[in-house]
Amino acid sequence: MKVYDCDNEDHFKTLQSLEDEKQLIKNNQLQSFAPDSLEEAKNRSYRLFK
Repeated sequence: MKVYDCDNEDHFKTLQSLEDEKQLIKNNQLQSFAPDSLEEAKNRSYRLFK
């Protein structure tokens, strides 16, 4: 799984593009959580999108 930091403008634009192309929400392939930190995401085996 990958983590997109929505506070990062580039990450957010990439995620929006993916949603438009692949309809991630409609296909139940997108998950969000907050206010967890990026460190907590890494602890849960998510990889930061680069």
